[in-house]
Amino acid sequence: MSDLHKTDQAGADGAVDYVEEANVVVQNVSKRYVISQSRSDDARTVRAGKNKMVVDALTDASLVAAPGESVGIIGLNGSGKSTLLNLIAGGESPTSGKILVRSQPMLMGVSPALQKSLSGETNIYLGCLALGMKPDEARAQIPLIAEWTELGDAIKRPMSTYSSGMSSRLGFAISTAVKPDILLIDEALSTGDAAFGAKAKARMAEVLERAGNLFLVSHSIGQVEKNCKRCIWISKGHIIADGPTDVVSPQYHEWARLMGKDNKDPAHEYLQEVTAAYRAPNVVFG
Repeated sequence: MSDLHKTDQAGADGAVDYVEEANVVVQNVSKRYVISQSRSDDARTVRAGKNKMVVDALTDASLVAAPGESVGIIGLNGSGKSTLLNLIAGGESPTSGKILVRSQPMLMGVSPALQKSLSGETNIYLGCLALGMKPDEARAQIPLIAEWTELGDAIKRPMSTYSSGMSSRLGFAISTAVKPDILLIDEALSTGDAAFGAKAKARMAEVLERAGNLFLVSHSIGQVEKNCKRCIWISKGHIIADGPTDVVSPQYHEWARLMGKDNKDPAHEYLQEVTAAYRAPNVVFG
């Protein structure tokens, strides 16, 4: 982010906060796919045409995240939440716009790409490598993760012999072994084992505490309220609200309440009011 000079961040109430430095900047980012014959391609690489459908997964999204901010991203399925997270992570490139990060973000998933035919120990090593660790760092994690999971001698056996709870517990331990500056979480992490609930909660708290920035995508507004001081609401690919969680969350709850009624008109009107009040940040580069 060496070319980031200064940013002005406008909140959901229209006020402008001057920010000298930022860890993550998303400037007028859009992501468009052209879909045909069960394929999905970036609109930059193919042309739309006959028998092809254009999908705007994200449209003109902008945000600025200062160091230490915890940001929840909420919205319905298909609204663009995961698309935004994946773009910030660098998994895909935007069709248009610019994304700048101060350090490499870490997108944490529920299950690393574990190989059932390999032992738990080998999967720890491979999973940690996949999360960006150096070989010596990955090797050092083997005894630590093996101890935390309490799998005993099973850690030396192929994962094909594990129960679903044991596999989920190992996947959770590997995912939470990272120490990223910018942590991205798509949906809640789970151990798949109720007996490990308290232990997993404590481990997750440690991960969140050592992250410089947290971006959390979740269908559970409660998780966002608990873990994030800031909340971004995305609707049909557009950011429509961005501000303190104790401001945006009640708006989302009210909209959901109105959507639960037979007459959807008040819900649609309320959504238009929220959208009209949103002011996108004005990002200025030197």
